[in-house]
This record gives sequence, C-alpha cells and structure tokens, in this order.
Amino acid sequence: MAMRDWAKTLRRASFRGVPFWVESESPEVGRRVVVHEISGGETILTEDMGARSKSIFVDAYVAGDAADFAGLALERACGVPGASLLILPMDAGEAVHCIACARTRSKDQNGFVAYRLEFIRSGGRASFAASGLGQLRTAFSAGVATVAALIAAGV
Repeated sequence: MAMRDWAKTLRRASFRGVPFWVESESPEVGRRVVVHEISGGETILTEDMGARSKSIFVDAYVAGDAADFAGLALERACGVPGASLLILPMDAGEAVHCIACARTRSKDQNGFVAYRLEFIRSGGRASFAASGLGQLRTAFSAGVATVAALIAAGV
C-alpha cells in the first residue's frame, strides 16, 4: 500500500487572496454551557446554550526577499472589515472574520516575519460581496500604490 505524499496534497494558505505559510493551526469548537451551582447543594445543573463560535488560531509566516511587503499585504487583508475566504492547507475554505493579527520579527531571522492570527467563523447568510469584499479592492489598490512607492524609494 502506497503512503500518502502529504507535501503534494497540502495547499498554500491564504486570506482574502493574500498567501502565507502555516506553521500550525488550531481550530476551537464546542458548546456554550452554563453551570448552575446551587447553594447548599451537592450537585450542579448544566444548561446547554447551543454551539460555540468556531475560532481558528493560525501560526503563520511569510518568508523571502519580499517578506516585508508580503507581511504588509497580510496585515492589510486582516484589517479590512467584513468576512472573507480563509483557505488553510488541509481544510475546506470558509468565511471568517480576522479578529487578531499579531506580528513578530526577529533581528536574527531577516526575511522571515511570523504572525499569530485569530479568525472567527462568519455568522449569518451574508454573501462575501455584502460583507466587505467590495472594500477589499479599494484597500488593496491603496496598498499596492504604497508598496510601489516604497519600492521606488528604495525602502
């Protein structure tokens, strides 16, 4: 029996079409449960309040000669309002909001920028177009102009 070639089956990750690499990912799912502790009692009561919002934590990075520009593009994508498509190496794409994007750079790792990203699954039935993708073109147009100006200035 042939073993699966994992390297060939994993996709490149992206958010709003901005690519990045994934070091690790950890989705969190569960239930919202309220615990009622009764005064003087020896037992507790629990109340299931329904599904908990799915959170996805991603340790991501960009690397290479243009890592600074790739990082800026990822940060801009995370700052655009509304939900958009998140694609991870092993999971189907899904509509999410980026609720946190923390950057880490180290003087000993030039050309490598790490990120801790946090996403939450989009609620409701809103389409991508109604949830901020129209604003994406504007944000990225400004971003491309900024990056082009930085390159022209030799930064």
